[in-house]
Amino acid sequence: MNPQLDRGLDSYAASVLAAGSAMSLAVAVTDRERTLTERVHGPVERSTMFQIGSIGKSFTAITALRLAEGGRVDLHAPVTDVLPWFEVGGQTAPITLHHLLTHTAGLICGAEVATASTYDVVELASTEAAYAPGEHHWYSNVGYRAIGPVLERVTATAYPDLVQTRLLDPLGMRESSPRIVHDTRRRLPQGHVAFYDDRPWQPGHGLVPATWIESAEADGCICCSIADLAAWLRALWNGDAPSLRRPLVLDEQDGTHYGYGLMVTEGGFGHTGSMIGFNSMMWADEGSGIGAVACANGFAGARQLAERAIAVARGERPAPFEWPHAEPLTDDGSAPPEYAPFAGHYRSFNPWLSNLRVAARGEQLVMGTDDGYSERHPLTPLDEGGFRVGELSWSPERLRFDSVIDGVAQRALLSGAAYHRTFTP
Repeated sequence: MNPQLDRGLDSYAASVLAAGSAMSLAVAVTDRERTLTERVHGPVERSTMFQIGSIGKSFTAITALRLAEGGRVDLHAPVTDVLPWFEVGGQTAPITLHHLLTHTAGLICGAEVATASTYDVVELASTEAAYAPGEHHWYSNVGYRAIGPVLERVTATAYPDLVQTRLLDPLGMRESSPRIVHDTRRRLPQGHVAFYDDRPWQPGHGLVPATWIESAEADGCICCSIADLAAWLRALWNGDAPSLRRPLVLDEQDGTHYGYGLMVTEGGFGHTGSMIGFNSMMWADEGSGIGAVACANGFAGARQLAERAIAVARGERPAPFEWPHAEPLTDDGSAPPEYAPFAGHYRSFNPWLSNLRVAARGEQLVMGTDDGYSERHPLTPLDEGGFRVGELSWSPERLRFDSVIDGVAQRALLSGAAYHRTFTP
């Protein structure tokens, strides 16, 4: 028991809840041997499970590594050796498990055209690889989703059952689930998202219940209590798969590295996780020997809470939680005539990204989203039509428009997912 640490965690968690980005929070601080403290805030208990999203990629990675060590899979063989139907448009060289595990296959992040389904992997045949495998790092959920069928094919076992029998059971993680189904829902808090999905979030906007979806895919379908998630962090810290923590590829966007299923910096390792109505963070600070895990029932707060938890454990006094201010995306009327039909507001019923805007700024089109976090991406016209999304010349994300009626495009296709022009500006 550390009263000073607990007070620091409680104070910071209170600032997150007061801002309104989450309904409840859970946080644990651990060293390599044991949990130092656990705290919960809001209508949850210590045994409550949260959806941990992409933190689940480390479960996928360690499963793949152990199968490779046993000779069941080859991390550097073409995925098509196991999945003959696996296809990516524009592919110039074979994609391997290593490429998928390190996000270097040149794939889109994921369009979620078929949430909670392997069909998103099938639909990669309609996309274009942005570069030869291994050339760059581009985070891809659908790439990790493709790993699941590989593991299932070579073991004749469903991915969630592999996680249960090979990882959760041996570690005694009894407050965890390897799949998100209706029965799991009874052990989870109701997820929450921002009330407004079409404008920059501000404290006071409030939250609304999130859409419920089931999931059993290898890019992130695991639920854990805060105690179990701390146990998982210790297992990675002390475990038999150090290559997960080895910096294998450079993320050229922020200068960090990625191993197998883990983000890696000079001083630590871990991963974030985002689900519909949940967010989470797991991080080990190897310099201080302190790690933290945090989960939030909301769209933000867990990452900040975990980072501040480590700081408080080191004796620092972090500032209260503050949300970064973002300006609304507005059109300045500078679009060239040939691009004018594309500006506007497009909406989808995709629970992962509900809407997007396209506007002209300084004679360039920009795509913006405000579904919780606000993002702005420049659009670069391509010779074959459509636009590349983002500043990097090797971004695989594409935005295309069609169904132009009376000089106005009625549909936008973002990396294959359809959005339709809506009546709101």
